[in-house]
Amino acid sequence: MKLSHIRALVTRPEPQAQALADAIKEFGGQAWPVPMLAIEALAETQAMRDCLLMLHQFDHIIVTSRPAARLGGELIERYWPQLPVHCRWFAIGSSTAAELERFAIKAQYSPTGADSEALLALDAFNHVQNKRFLIIKGVGGREVLEQQLRNAGASVHTLDVYQRTRPTYERNAVVKKLESHSINVILCGSGETLTNLGYYLPMAYRADYRLLVPSERVARQAHSLGFQQVTNTGGASNEMMLPALARICLL
Repeated sequence: MKLSHIRALVTRPEPQAQALADAIKEFGGQAWPVPMLAIEALAETQAMRDCLLMLHQFDHIIVTSRPAARLGGELIERYWPQLPVHCRWFAIGSSTAAELERFAIKAQYSPTGADSEALLALDAFNHVQNKRFLIIKGVGGREVLEQQLRNAGASVHTLDVYQRTRPTYERNAVVKKLESHSINVILCGSGETLTNLGYYLPMAYRADYRLLVPSERVARQAHSLGFQQVTNTGGASNEMMLPALARICLL
């Protein structure tokens, strides 16, 4: 795989931003991390401890993101040296599942997409009435999982383990980076990352850059924000982003 034609702006949170930038460089490309999302772990509360101590009471546990997997896994290790054996684990995306494997958690994920809709399309979610779900996630975000599971008759609890914030840069910092390094492609791993990129990138510049996004939903959002050269990679992991970079043609 050759990426010598790539000069990329990587907007995912750290440490994933630097890891992806390094991977691009290994294949001959150039990349500069400018995170458009910061992850801040939440202080542990009694409510969080109470939820963790109830872990064995859930039938299914869903982890929504890589930070949720990392921070949630660290919390669970404190209270469960051995995981409850009957719980079924699910992850949104292969990178989230890979992060859970660090904690000896085998999670099922959709091979066709890295969003809530793809996960809910799995056969395991066909009959969830009276099942107890725990969703480990960040503060806020989409509520598709919670709403659809409850509508299907499931009992749903949530455990917030981090919050997302928009990093602070000078308003023209992104434009300067794009122009000074002749960047020709921007990598966005989520809708919220894309929203924050839009805060720093004026409308007049958006049509000029190839944008890689992880799902059709985020691709639609990108078009609505004025990006015209949008590629859906089918996932936010390096394993999905790097081959997509190799396939795209850039003028």
